[in-house]
Amino acid sequence: MMQKENVVDPWIEKLWEVLPTVLVQKSSLSIEESIEAEKQIEKELTELKIDPISVPYSMKNRKKTLPDLVEKYIQLENSLVMNPSVKAEETFKGFPLQISLAGLEPGAKLTGLPRVAAPVAKLIKLDGKKESNKINVPDFVVTPSPITYAPVTMVSCLSTADAVKRTLELELDVGDDVDFQPGDAFGVVAPNDEELVQAILNRLSIQKESFHDLYSVEGDVSSHLQHASNTTLIELFRYGIDLISSPRKALFRMLADHTSDPKEKLTLMYLCSKQGSAAFNAVRDEHPTLLDILETFPSCKPPIERLLDLLPAHTPRFYSISSSPLKRQGKIRFAFNVVEYTTASNTKRKGVATPWMDKLTEIVPARTTPTNIEIMTTKDCKIPIFIRQNANAFVLPAETERPLVLIGPGTGIAPFIGFLEHRQMQRKIRQSMGSIGHARQIKESFGPIYVYYGFRNQHKDFLFEKELREFETDGTIARLRLAESRGDDSPKVYVQDLIKNDSAQLFDLIVNKDAAVYICGDAKGMAKGVQDALAEMLVEHQKVDAAEANKILIEWISSKKYLRDLWA
Repeated sequence: MMQKENVVDPWIEKLWEVLPTVLVQKSSLSIEESIEAEKQIEKELTELKIDPISVPYSMKNRKKTLPDLVEKYIQLENSLVMNPSVKAEETFKGFPLQISLAGLEPGAKLTGLPRVAAPVAKLIKLDGKKESNKINVPDFVVTPSPITYAPVTMVSCLSTADAVKRTLELELDVGDDVDFQPGDAFGVVAPNDEELVQAILNRLSIQKESFHDLYSVEGDVSSHLQHASNTTLIELFRYGIDLISSPRKALFRMLADHTSDPKEKLTLMYLCSKQGSAAFNAVRDEHPTLLDILETFPSCKPPIERLLDLLPAHTPRFYSISSSPLKRQGKIRFAFNVVEYTTASNTKRKGVATPWMDKLTEIVPARTTPTNIEIMTTKDCKIPIFIRQNANAFVLPAETERPLVLIGPGTGIAPFIGFLEHRQMQRKIRQSMGSIGHARQIKESFGPIYVYYGFRNQHKDFLFEKELREFETDGTIARLRLAESRGDDSPKVYVQDLIKNDSAQLFDLIVNKDAAVYICGDAKGMAKGVQDALAEMLVEHQKVDAAEANKILIEWISSKKYLRDLWA
């Protein structure tokens, strides 16, 4: 069986080069031409050589050229096929994946293959073109509230140049029409990376002149494309589909059906089989873009409709507001890390919205002192946003007398800056009213606030240092606890370590004085560490076992006493 595959597979590979000679309109072929074509096929069969599959799969020595007989068709005026010799916008390249075929045994049958998803989307070409703006969100994008194009009025870098992560704070002018409170979140509708979008369209052999042709997406498509009419290919790839999320097996199965090279087709089928599970997981761990996948399989030519069927929706990115409307009326501030990272194979990756906003605001310089330099923008720079209603009650309690425990390492401190600004302004307003009896005393009108904040290095990424010190000085913060995990000469300390050290005080504040507990930040390590520390506090001071302690924490979450805003 294996010997037959070694003969048949190369024969099929060679077949594509001569197939156009027998697929030309039959009525136009003479008898002599047909006989000549058959002789050509016989000649190809005699020249076959056995070429075993290499492991791991490599792109080395792969051909990307089209057969000679196809060349004449790329010159047609109405052709969407781009001349491969025209290197348009090829400065942006994908990263071909290294795929191990170690689990692919000779002659073994692949099992567990997913069914091919049925075709759904239909692209209907319309008359005309549309020169779409990169910032203007197309009409087919649906958001829970109307999109506002908010001008950027201020940008500041909160971290130093040698910090592990680059952290920015932006201020947006949202006017008087947007109502918000500290703790609310809003969505940013950022496009996919423009270089990535154009590189993918080029890879799909779409001529650049066709990027702005008008189309309508019809069929029983997913909700994110149901209103995609009178749009363009470049809008669909900018705002309609996700180009960077980890691929699913259904995508590889579809791509296999549109791959002409037998070795590449086999590799794609292997990736979505039971035997290829380890290789599939290794590919997902690399977080490849659609361009990386297409670069790995040069003979793969999927129709755009099938990509619309199989790729998930491009989604907005959400950020917590880090300011108070009492201090900055009509303005909102928010902070974020610019998402850039390196995979295990040393491939550089980046996010969608944060690098886009960094570039949009002209990549401001990193801070050099604890005081951030706020750069007021004069450029006409706008970000499309929408406000999301706060469904999880992650806002300040209406009762100002209630004590608060705020736990937020890294950029998790951002929404709490808004909380603290709001409390600071409320205290100032109450103070300006004067003391009218005992109930008007500031200390009795506002409960104590404990803040637990963690960072890597106080000289590099102590975010909002000036603001936090000010809140501590004026009494807005009753106790500021700082955890430095990558100090120059100090041992690693995390917020959960401080919570364990302060367990007696926190038990009195949370249990006896009914403090509300808020936690914001990473859902993986930090959130679990804090949960365990709070459970240990209950075990030690309430004298319950671990199971009962966790049951109490679940009850706190249910009653909104313990509120969490976490991300992966």
